[in-house]
Amino acid sequence: MKGKLIVVYGDIVADRFIYGTPKRISREAPVLILRQYRDDVLLGGAGNAINNILTLGGLPVPVSVLGNDNAGNSLVEQLTASGIDCSAILRADRYHTATKTRILGGMPHASRQQIVRFDNEDELVMSEEESSQFATLLREQISICHAALVSDYGYGVVHTNLVATLTQFAHGKPVTLDSRYNLLNYPGVTAATPNEEEAAAAAGTSLFNGEDEDRLYDVAETLQESLDCESILITRGSRGMALFAREGAPLFLPVYGTDQVADVTGAGDTVIATFTLALAAGASYAEASKLANYGGGIVVMKMGTATVSNDELAHAIERDEELAE
Repeated sequence: MKGKLIVVYGDIVADRFIYGTPKRISREAPVLILRQYRDDVLLGGAGNAINNILTLGGLPVPVSVLGNDNAGNSLVEQLTASGIDCSAILRADRYHTATKTRILGGMPHASRQQIVRFDNEDELVMSEEESSQFATLLREQISICHAALVSDYGYGVVHTNLVATLTQFAHGKPVTLDSRYNLLNYPGVTAATPNEEEAAAAAGTSLFNGEDEDRLYDVAETLQESLDCESILITRGSRGMALFAREGAPLFLPVYGTDQVADVTGAGDTVIATFTLALAAGASYAEASKLANYGGGIVVMKMGTATVSNDELAHAIERDEELAE
């Protein structure tokens, strides 16, 4: 997986974490007052997928839009400091970088509890000139990269015609999709990695706590037919993952580690990053799914928007093999 070039096209989000220690109950309302001691702005959304590709040894090539604001400046600085080329990230004055702010309370060296989250959201309306510019960028980048990852959080960066450009010029290279709200808008991708809720909503049904596996088969079949894709990897929280590929029987993977998670923030980004990078390296869909399952299981045991490293992935595989013996 090391050294593989991955185009990451999607919505880069600022994940902001404000930490405070309990001070007292407010006189104004029955709420806790926190004394703030830390304020972090981290790469979220497609940015978290970029970060995970990097920590796994891959070389991400971001194609995205950020606002000319403090959050956008902070994210570009982080990407640049990591050695990532940001020349294909458009800076737009009219767009405010999507920011998800989480307030966490607890002692500095103890477990911290998320109290509330609020989102500052904007939607980019792309001009024809910008759309043409992005089509050229994506066509050029997929020609030199080993795979592409599409991360659609619904903020207007990802468009059907631009994803079609990726799939048209991929020439057999994997193009993977993670779309929060518009999963069926991007036919022709190689694989998609929705969670159960997203998959069921796209298929026009519901899944009750993952108990109805027959319905899960139906959902996966509907998605595969609609997207005309090779595989669907459905993440199922504490129940692990389910892979439905055109060739071979469905593969149900139990959750790696423990179902007592610390934080699920950004776990889906880790899953698709690991999955895509593995496919780029020549892994089968089953092998890529197993690696993604390890990656997802590792990051949910970390607080905040986290990444998984190559060493952690290798250690997880070795540990599983030892337990199997």
